[in-house]
Parts: sequence; structure tokens; C-alpha cells
Amino acid sequence: MDNILLESSSLFEIYRTLFENHHAPGYALDEYGDFILFNDAAVEMTGYSKAEALQMSFIQIIDEDCINHVIQLFNNILNGKRETFNVRIRHKKGHSIELVLIGVPIIHDGKIAGIVGMARGITEKSKFEILLNGQNKVLEMVAIGSPFKEVLNEIIYLVEEVSHGGICSILLVDENKSMLIHGAAPNLPAEYIEEINKVPIGPVCRRCGSESYFKQNVVVTDIATDPLWHGFKEVALMNGLRACLSSHVLDNQQNVLGVFGMYYNHPFKPSPRDLKILEKATHLISLVIQHYRTEEKFQYLVYHDEVTGLPNQRLFNEKVNFAIELYKKDNTKMFGVLLVDLDRFKVINDSLGHNIGDKLLIEVAKRLRNCLHGKDTVSRKGGDEFTILVENVSKHEVRLIAQRILSIFSKSFFIEGHEVFVTPSIGISVYPSDGKNSDELIRKADSAMYQAKKEGRNNFQFFDTTLDIKAHSILELENELRKALDRNEFILHYQPIMDLSRNQFSGVETLIRWEHPFMGRVPPDKFIPIAEETGIIVPIGEWILRTACQQLISWEKRGCYVPNISVNISIRQFYQPQLVSMISNILSETGVAPERLTIEITESMTMDVKSASKILFDLKSLGVNISIDDFGTGYSSLSYLKTFPIDFLKVDQSFIRDIEKGKDDKNIVTTIVSMGHNLGLSVIAEGVETEEQLKFIRQLRCSKAQGYLFSKPLTEQDLIQFLKKSSVYLV
Repeated sequence: MDNILLESSSLFEIYRTLFENHHAPGYALDEYGDFILFNDAAVEMTGYSKAEALQMSFIQIIDEDCINHVIQLFNNILNGKRETFNVRIRHKKGHSIELVLIGVPIIHDGKIAGIVGMARGITEKSKFEILLNGQNKVLEMVAIGSPFKEVLNEIIYLVEEVSHGGICSILLVDENKSMLIHGAAPNLPAEYIEEINKVPIGPVCRRCGSESYFKQNVVVTDIATDPLWHGFKEVALMNGLRACLSSHVLDNQQNVLGVFGMYYNHPFKPSPRDLKILEKATHLISLVIQHYRTEEKFQYLVYHDEVTGLPNQRLFNEKVNFAIELYKKDNTKMFGVLLVDLDRFKVINDSLGHNIGDKLLIEVAKRLRNCLHGKDTVSRKGGDEFTILVENVSKHEVRLIAQRILSIFSKSFFIEGHEVFVTPSIGISVYPSDGKNSDELIRKADSAMYQAKKEGRNNFQFFDTTLDIKAHSILELENELRKALDRNEFILHYQPIMDLSRNQFSGVETLIRWEHPFMGRVPPDKFIPIAEETGIIVPIGEWILRTACQQLISWEKRGCYVPNISVNISIRQFYQPQLVSMISNILSETGVAPERLTIEITESMTMDVKSASKILFDLKSLGVNISIDDFGTGYSSLSYLKTFPIDFLKVDQSFIRDIEKGKDDKNIVTTIVSMGHNLGLSVIAEGVETEEQLKFIRQLRCSKAQGYLFSKPLTEQDLIQFLKKSSVYLV
């Protein structure tokens, strides 16, 4: 075949000799794709003689599935590009051979006159090595923290190298799991990438979206004829895409992470090997996505709370310190730090479970965010505490913000069928007057918050210097309180309860006293709240129950019969899972008959009717009596009085104390006693101190009474003397 390229010259002969004798298969084509050179290695690889090859075009030995792809690449070379690509050719004997071809343009007199190139056979072993080396490179990139998109691109380059002209794409499921977003596709046309970006996921959505919804793999041999490619077909065909293999990418829990696609620019039926490559690539993509998602979550959790999604204390401290640096430059500006503590949150957690508690925290976080400006920062400090940073405000504006926060808790929360009431105690510190760093400002807001609790909860307090002194005093008291039980510093006193219908002694109420060796007698209102907050009340409460029951038997052995002993249970104790078994064990250990023990609870413990009801019925099954203490001061409700297995109502002493001063308290006491009688309950009046008070409650036919008119709380020995003087119930 005559060709200008074969004109004789010494330089040409040197190159030709090198070409003909090279160990790698070599070829040269004219601008029409016909062979003009075919070396001995090419003869050996294809089975065609030189004479046969020089009568053929390259297209004649290309596998049918690869023809369109190869034509496009040859056109690229004839336009001046260098191409390296995978291709399948047919051996003269009919079997397929996989090759990697290199093609470069032949330039003569400044014009492109053809293509010259070399070939390398791809064996299964070499394919395996490419995949293995590529996978190792990907994993190395992951290990050193390469950018996520770079790693995805590297996977695509790897797959494209070992596939037959495949152009790959990775789509990722978005955070809301509602659509697929572009992840990586370095060689896919930009117009097509834009078309498939943000494809909705659903049963009737377009190809990729429905595939993700149903977790299906898809093989489309010809996009032009596939009915499910509506919406994509036109743009795909315009960009030279004719076939597609795709697989959904799953995590270890079988959740869809994305879709991996391999596109071809000619109709294409995949071989088992192609499907195996798709499978391995999908698995590798899954590993990479899961790693980066875990890393992303870890980085998120470094600065955010896992339950509420709010900034955590670390991020909050950084924001406060940044604000301090900013405000140092302008002494006219200030900011506030608010610490919000949810009152009695532990009761909700213990009674309804941690799942409900967590959901309550999420709802509280939403309300806090919604009631503040976008520039303000709400964070979760931990447990039931939130911290808030409000910038560029006056003290008056901070006060208004605190009032607004209180107001959002006026409405109850509805969580999984439970109506939950919760109130906040808020402490406030102000920069620069209350501190020069975040730790100091938060500590002083914390002190102010405890003052808010002391003032009755559901209020806010600003920090003042006296709170530091009080906080130190409380800390000292807590430290001593933790040691008091082991050092036997607690003692019990007993206040007699009188049966008014029989004019005789009917039992005692147990009251705890703390005799400290240096501080002297510590009033209950000083240490009981601390014991509640810290949880120390639980072992103290068990000690009270055991000691009271032991004392009942001790009196009896000494000749004094006390018919009944009442013991107060704290709200923290009430929701302890071991409460009922603990009381049962103590009754068994001491030999006290259950009917001689009365368990006193307050109304506030019954906010969660369902949980409280179960506990009370379990207690009642032991045979003990149940009394509602301080009735009228809490969540009074006829419905729960009818629901719960209650034996006694105790009218709070605040109503009894003031019945001589006006009609209101008389009416309240009358109503409570009448309510109790109508429900078949015995009513006990607390705090009876005068004959006038006694006369009034007798007129109402109140069952029992206790108070200083009869006796103050007594030691165990003084109670014996009291009983001897009154000459009742002596054995």
C-alpha cells in the first residue's frame, strides 16, 4: 500500500526497525482507520498475519460493544489528543482479548495524517493487580485524611481503567434522605451531571430515585429504548450516553448511601466480569462513605450535643471567649450568659424513662431556639442544663429575654401521649461586671441559678457577690452531708398524731434531724434540698425507713405500743425502681406489720399519673398505708384522688395556721375535709397549735391532727415519757 508516510529516509528506517522489533504489539493507522503498520508482536497477539492486517481496518477486529467508544477516541486522537483506553478485540480464532491501547497522532508537514500506538494485553492477573493496587491507594488516601471528593474521584479513575469504556458517577443520598446529590463524576458531561443532581427519591421518581427507594440494581443496555429513562433520555443521548449499569450503595445496616453508575457511549451488555467490577466498586464506595460519615459525625459531636443537636459546652465556651475578645475593644458593650436548669427533670426521667426525657430535651431546645434571635447561641451544658449567650444587650434587655424564656414553659409538652409540665430556674451573669472569661461567667450564672431554685424555682436571678459566699457555704454543707450517714450524725424525732374521734394517740410522723459535731443542729430546710439535688436523699431515705421500723419494735419491747409510724418518701426515692422491694425487705427484716407503716408522698410526685399509679398500687399490695402530705399546695385533682389507692389526706399546715385570720383558709380546709370524707379517706390536719384551730377542725369532723398543741417532735425517749403521761396505749 502506497502511503506518503512510508517515504524512505534513514531516520524513518531507524524508527521502523525499532517499531517492527519491539516486544509490545504496535500498529499504525491512516486517517481512515486502516492499518498501515502491524509489527510481529501484534501478529502474535491477534493471530492475523501482516498481510491480512494491512487489508483490514481497525474497526473490523474491535469487539462490537466497543466500536462506538473506539471511534470517538480515534476521532479525539485525529484532533490532536493522546488517548489511553481499554478495549476488547477479536482474535482471528474468534475469542476476545482485552487490551490497553495507547494512541497518538502522526503529524506530517504540520498536519495530522494518522495514528500510531502500542498495545498491552490485560490478563486476569494484571486486572486483579490493578484493582488491588487501586484499592490500596484509595484506602491509603482515606487513612491520611484526603478530601472526600478526591477519594471518590480516585475510585472512579480506578473503575474506568479496568472497565470497557465505562464513564462513572457517584450520587449521594442527602441528609434528609429525600434526594440524590452529585458526589463525583470527573469524566461525565457537565450538562448531564446537572440533570441528575438533586433527583428526588421515591417509588415513582425517575430511574436513580426509584432505584434508591427500592434498593434495586439496574442494567440498561440501551438508554434510547428504555421506558423508565423519561426525563433523562434526551440529555443522556445528547451527551453520547447510550447504556448504564448502576448499583445502590448500602451501609452496614442496609440503609441507602447513594448510587454508583457506569455509563457507556454505545449499547452495552455487561459480562459477569463487568458486574463483578460494579459489585466491588460499590463495596469500596460504601466503606469510604461510611468512614467519612463517621468522621464527619465525630467532628460534629466534638462541638455539638448528640441528643439535641445544639452546640455543646466546648463550642459555647469558644463563642463566649470570642465575644470577650471582641467586646474588650468596646467598653460600652456587654453580653449576658444565662444558665437554664429544668426543675425536677430527674423525676420525669425516672418516671417516664430516658427516651421520653431525651425527647423532652429536644422539644425544650426547639422552644429555646425559637424564642431567641438568630445571633444568640443556645447550647446544652449537659444533663438538664442549657447555656445561652445573648450579645450586645443591656441588663434590662437580658431581663426581658429571661422573662420570655420563662413564658415558653407555661404550656405543657406533649410527648408520646404524655402531657409533661416542666419549669426552668435561670441564673444570669453579665460581661464584663461578673467575669473576664467563660469559666467565671458560667460559674456565676450557675450560682445565680441555684439562688433561683432556692427562691422557689420557675424564676430567674442575676448574680450578685453574696452568691459566691452562699455557693461556698452550700458546697461545704454538701461535703459534710456526704459523710453524715457514715458518721451517724442523723437522728429521728417523732411527732405524735392524735385520733380526734377517740381522743387518743394513734401514731407518729418521723422527722429527720442532723446533729453536726461543729455546725450543731442543721435545719432540714438547709440540707434536704441539697440531699435531693445530689441524690444523697436515696440512702438517707432508706436509713430513715429502716431506723423508724426498728424503733417501732424497740418501743414495743420496752412496753410502749405505737400503732402506726409515718415516713416521708422524697420524690427522688419515689421513682427509684427498687423502692417497693426495699420497703418489703425492711418490713421483713424488722418484723413490722405492713398496716403499721404509712408512706407519705407529696402531690407533686403524682404529676405523671400513669407511673405514680403503678408505684402506689405496688406499695399498696404490700399492705402499707398511703398518705398525701401537704395536700392543697400542689397539683390537686379529684381525678387522681379517685384513681390512687390513698388512705389519708394531710391538710397542709399553712391553711390550718391562718384559719383564724380569714374566711379563705377556712373555706379551703372545709373543702379539703369534705372532699376527703366524700372519697372515704381519713383527713389529718397538720400544724394545729391553738384551741381555736382544734375546735374548728373538730366541727368539720376531721379524723386526726398533729401539731404543737399536742406535742412538738420528740426523741425516742421523750416519746415514751409522753405516752406515760397521757396514759394511753401502755402495754
